[in-house]
Amino acid sequence: MKAPLDRGLFRQRPKKTITRNLRGAIASRVIGPWEWLFMPALVAIAVTVVLATPIRIFGLHLPEPVMPLVLAFVWPLVRPSYLAPLVLAALGLFLDVYWSAPFGFYTLTLMIVYGVLVTVRSYVAGQDWRVVFGIYVATEIVFFGMGVTLIALDTGSIVRLIGVFEQLIATTLLFPVVPYMLDKYVHADVRFG
Repeated sequence: MKAPLDRGLFRQRPKKTITRNLRGAIASRVIGPWEWLFMPALVAIAVTVVLATPIRIFGLHLPEPVMPLVLAFVWPLVRPSYLAPLVLAALGLFLDVYWSAPFGFYTLTLMIVYGVLVTVRSYVAGQDWRVVFGIYVATEIVFFGMGVTLIALDTGSIVRLIGVFEQLIATTLLFPVVPYMLDKYVHADVRFG
C-alpha cells in the first residue's frame, strides 16, 4: 500500500534553492527606450498642449508648467544616455515653436539643466526625497533665471516676472512625477538608450 503523501498534490517535492546572480538582484526588469524616454516625452507634449488650452476655471487660466524640465531633471539621474539629449532637444524645439519662444531658447536651457545634472548625478542619486526636492527647486530657479536673462538679452526688456513665478510654481507642483519616475526606472535595467 502506498503512503498518501506520494500521490497528486500531497507528493513531497525537493526543495528549491534560490540562486540569483548579481545582475538579477539589482535589475528587476529590462526597460527599453520607448518606456523610459519616448513615452514620457509624448506625455510631456500632451500635458503641455492640454494645459495650454484657453479654458478658464473660476476665472483663472490653467497652469502652464514646463513639463520637459521634469524629464531633463530625471533622465540624467536614471541613466546618462545618448538618446535623452536628442529627445530633450526635440522637446525644446517643440516648446520653442508652440510657445513662440526664440528658436533654440528651450533647447539651450534644457540642455544646460541636463548637462549639469549629469555632472552632479552621483551626488543626487539615492538621496532622500527632501534633498531631491531641494535640488529640483534650485534647478527650477536656475532654469527660469536663465530664461529671464536670455530673454532680457535678446529683447532688451524684462518679461512679466509674475508670469514666470506662476510657471515656476506650476512646474514645482509636478515634483511628484520625479520620485515616481526615479522609483520606477532607477533600479530597472534601462537598455539601448
